Amino acid sequence: MLRLTVWSLIVALFAGATSATIAADKPKRSPEKRFAKMDRNGDEKLSSEEFVGKRKDEKKAKAEKVFGRLDKDDDGFLTLEEFKTRKKKKNKEE
Repeated sequence: MLRLTVWSLIVALFAGATSATIAADKPKRSPEKRFAKMDRNGDEKLSSEEFVGKRKDEKKAKAEKVFGRLDKDDDGFLTLEEFKTRKKKKNKEE
């Protein structure tokens, strides 16, 4: 019984370490692919609703604030170019 418990523990530890490694190695999607996935209606621009998505409470408020900052021409939509400025600003802050 002890041997079975030890083997189960070893397998569980190995499986946990492997899944963490796989997640860390997963490449991030390009801004273009993220934009396309968020653009639910395919009109090549993001509405506030598409950008905010299913976020709730504080995350929703933060996403709305980010949307307002990125929407440079104040037309209520984000173009791909406006969306890409989000990444550039994150890199500058780091």
